[in-house]
Amino acid sequence: MISNLLFGSIGVLVETSELQRQSFNRALNMNGVDWSWNIGTYCDLLKEPGGKKRLSEYTNNQISAEKVEQIHKDKQSVFEELLGVGVKPRSGCVEALKKCKDNGGKVGFVTATTPYTVDIIKKSLSNYINFDDFDIITSCNSVPQPKPSSAIYEYALSELEIGAAQTIAIEDTKANQNAATNSGIRCYLYPGEYSVFSYNDTKDSNFISDGEILPSLLSD
Repeated sequence: MISNLLFGSIGVLVETSELQRQSFNRALNMNGVDWSWNIGTYCDLLKEPGGKKRLSEYTNNQISAEKVEQIHKDKQSVFEELLGVGVKPRSGCVEALKKCKDNGGKVGFVTATTPYTVDIIKKSLSNYINFDDFDIITSCNSVPQPKPSSAIYEYALSELEIGAAQTIAIEDTKANQNAATNSGIRCYLYPGEYSVFSYNDTKDSNFISDGEILPSLLSD
């Protein structure tokens, strides 16, 4: 019986890829870095999770750790500004959350982003989601190993005292999906607008193209 639901990333709950890309480009400019990530480049960078990691690896660690930290900090500030225009949850998320809670299951938001970004998302979706309904909300401070390590999922299962067999996860990228799968959880791929996946992925039974089916993944 599937009774517990783990939303795995910001991009599962809300589509923010374009706003994040714009935020990175503005932050890079603010810090005197002459890059501009177009959509194609940013899609490729999203194959691996972690904003700071992307910044470092894009230049083969040519930018200092201090500058990476500052760029990422500025990016978060710009991101908060851009989210102020208003966003809505992705299709099916609110309904799946409600069904899980109504059935007595546990719900988690198993993200590896910063607490600051988590707070931005909570604020931007507050008209649609009561984040007090989540039994656990993680961040990059929860475990030392970021995704695609499965550590954060193992941490969530332990903290919630639930079994992987009674739990499903929803992720928006292949790398993050693997993080959940490697912890023994069945994970569905619900890709965002800029997610990169193959034609074969769309034929997988764990691929979701229409979020309206999310509630049906939970047991009645």
